[in-house]
Parts: sequence; structure tokens; C-alpha cells
Amino acid sequence: MKMVPHPDWSQLVATDQSGSVLKILDGTLRAIGSMGTRRLSMSDICESSGVSRGTLYRYFTSKEDVLAAVSEFVCSSFERGIVEAGEGIADPIARFRAVMRFYGRFTIERSPDGIFEVEPAFHLQFLRSHFNRHKAAVARALGPVFDYFESLVGTSIDRDAFCDTMVRMQLSTLIIPATPEWLAIWNSTPDRLSEWALQIANSQTDHKKG
Repeated sequence: MKMVPHPDWSQLVATDQSGSVLKILDGTLRAIGSMGTRRLSMSDICESSGVSRGTLYRYFTSKEDVLAAVSEFVCSSFERGIVEAGEGIADPIARFRAVMRFYGRFTIERSPDGIFEVEPAFHLQFLRSHFNRHKAAVARALGPVFDYFESLVGTSIDRDAFCDTMVRMQLSTLIIPATPEWLAIWNSTPDRLSEWALQIANSQTDHKKG
């Protein structure tokens, strides 16, 4: 099923004082996780969301319209959330930790159990079509972190390759679920990279002194 971006979902959320639009989007996500999209009906969305058909049709004209809004809702939530996770944190490593933890939590909380066991084509299309947007959001969130590392090692970092690898690694947990051990490794990445950068910086300083 092709997912065409829904241009007005954010405006719908902003102007919906009752909270019905968010209920619909969250309910649709739950329904997709249990039955996929092919068998999903507007009645299923109503039941999962806890809203009436009249309320649902007040905001969305068809199932395709709802799915397009859900797709954009999830991606925009990630883009906004990962940037906000690091905002206001001056220390670059603390900022890095906050961004990593947000990403790990988001993947677990926003991904239905058995995501590829129920209609894998829908989820694959979503991940592939939003991959570059996720990379760009990660790059924005980690901009000051990259600046810090580059100042330590005295050379530029391939930011695109780093963000590409980071997003691919986190998406792999949708196929092989993250264990506590994996989450510990993921969350400790900032400290490991900081140690590596400091070692390089110290080595360069010693070399200049020698």
C-alpha cells in the first residue's frame, strides 16, 4: 500500500481540542500491530481508537487517509523528539547520551510487537521511505557532538556515514529485538567514542611534544 504524506495531520492535531485525532492515530498504530493494514477497516480504527464513526469521518475520509497521517505522525514525532532530546544540553557527551537513549526508547515504544510478522511490506515501505529523514534528524540532533569530536581529533568526521550506520543499527532491533545487553552497549556508545577521541587527542599532543 502506497503511503502518500498527509499534509494536514499536524494542523488537525493542533486544532483538535478534544484530542480525538491523537486517539485515532495511536489507535490505528495499535490496530496495525495486531492485524496489519490490508484487513484493517474504518470500523477497526474506531474500535481501537475509542472514537465514533462520526468523529473518525470528521477528520479522515478513508482508511488510506488515516494510514498516510499515521505514517507522517510517526516520522514527524521521531524528528521532533530526537532533536528535542538534546536541546539545552551544553555538554556534548551528555547530549549524545540523551539522543541515544531517546532513539532506543522510541524504537521500542513506537514499534508494534512482531512488526514484520503482520504485513511486513507495509512496515518495510515505511522504513525505506523515511530512512533519509531519520538520518537528517539524527544529524541535526548530534551536530554539536560532531563539532566537539572534530575539535578533539583535529579532523572532519564523515557525519553522513556515522548517522547512516546509527540508523541502520537501531532499525536492526526491529528484526532482532534489543536485549538489555544490547541496550547497555547502545547507551554506552557516547562514552566509548569519547574515550577514543580523547586517546587520539592525547596521542597527537604527545607526538607534537616529542
